[in-house]
Amino acid sequence: MASHSAHAVTYDFNFTFINKDIHGGGTVTGLVRGLTEGRSSATSVEVLTNSDNFGINSYSLPFISNWDVENGEITFVDFVSRSDNVTDLVGGCCILHFFFFPDGGDAEGILRDPSVFSGSTSGDFGLKFTPVPLTPVPIPASGLLLMAAIAGVAGHRRWKQA
Repeated sequence: MASHSAHAVTYDFNFTFINKDIHGGGTVTGLVRGLTEGRSSATSVEVLTNSDNFGINSYSLPFISNWDVENGEITFVDFVSRSDNVTDLVGGCCILHFFFFPDGGDAEGILRDPSVFSGSTSGDFGLKFTPVPLTPVPIPASGLLLMAAIAGVAGHRRWKQA
């Protein structure tokens, strides 16, 4: 008896937040990849833009990476990661922190250079996650042609036997 395992659906999410109290409050956007239903870790988190011009990079070796997804929506996040490959800062590193608990009202996103950090880090910082739409995989025309050819061969054999 062969056993089959179902592949888990993975979700990607865009994120955005205002980096309040840090470097003047710039807007940060990015992408979270590879989450699954229930509790999981992201396969990658990447800062794509920052209006304060720092910290743009991948944050893929987290200290903490707890993500809860229910029905395709993020319901809880506690994520902290440091990137040592940021080229736009003297010293070359930033810390990215998310704390998102919609029922409790907190939605914090913070991107900071540890050497210049100051200010409050609690409250609603406008962290938003939006699902990246799943892209349907088209069936190539060659696949349809192959199926038609197989049906034609089978039909030809039946016609020949009759």
